[in-house]
Amino acid sequence: AVCVKLFCWDTPTAKRFHPSDTGKTQGASMWDYVEVLKDMRVVVMIFQYSACFGTELAMNNQLATHFRSYFQMKADQASTLAGCFGLMNLFARSLGGMLSDALSAKFGFRGRIWAQFLALFFEALFLFAFGSIDNSNEWYVALIVLVMFSTCVQMAEGTSYGIVPFMNKKQLAVVSALVGAGGNLGAVIAGFAFYNPIDHPLTPFKVHAAYVMFWALLSPVYYWPEHGGMFCPPAASETEGKIEAKAEAKVEGKGDDKLQPNVEPIISAI
Repeated sequence: AVCVKLFCWDTPTAKRFHPSDTGKTQGASMWDYVEVLKDMRVVVMIFQYSACFGTELAMNNQLATHFRSYFQMKADQASTLAGCFGLMNLFARSLGGMLSDALSAKFGFRGRIWAQFLALFFEALFLFAFGSIDNSNEWYVALIVLVMFSTCVQMAEGTSYGIVPFMNKKQLAVVSALVGAGGNLGAVIAGFAFYNPIDHPLTPFKVHAAYVMFWALLSPVYYWPEHGGMFCPPAASETEGKIEAKAEAKVEGKGDDKLQPNVEPIISAI
């Protein structure tokens, strides 16, 4: 904690963050949260984070019991397999952020949205696959799928915060707080809506996978005129491109006029 306090930067460009850095002239208030929640894109991000970080918290509660009771494993063995889920945190969350940055560098901001969609999409697929593995299979089959599922979960957490800083720069702190709280909300939703009321060892995982897929498919909601969306380029770049094209056409036209000699006086003299 001391090292984090002394050596870590709050943002990529400043060691300490202050609300005035985002253009705010007043301190935070509860009304800021209301204003931010009016943005449907923020609401979708909150629930998408509930579908990844919330899923991680839910799995921490469910996996050891699942392996012990359903696969009839000893408690220490079940705990070890369940711990493999959290082990992916060593690299997968950072991998999600790196993927978001890489796609952004290649495709622009839409690359970040596609990274978010793909991480959630494959998370849902692997969660459904995990819920389809019954106890007639060997435990290592479930473990392989679990590792792939966990990797996608952690990556989705990284890709989520690859988008958050660009959603509302003026209310960056509020957006970050709300999205982070969405993770805890997701764990509550999963527990009370999927795992507690459904008395079946596999069905809750499949229903939970449908929940993740639903929010993944809402990724096209993300669109900003200055950034674009999954299928749309930034409106600003289109306008700038048209202006630049017109300017280049004018320059080329002037250049052609200068290069062409005026032969009319010569013809008249002849």
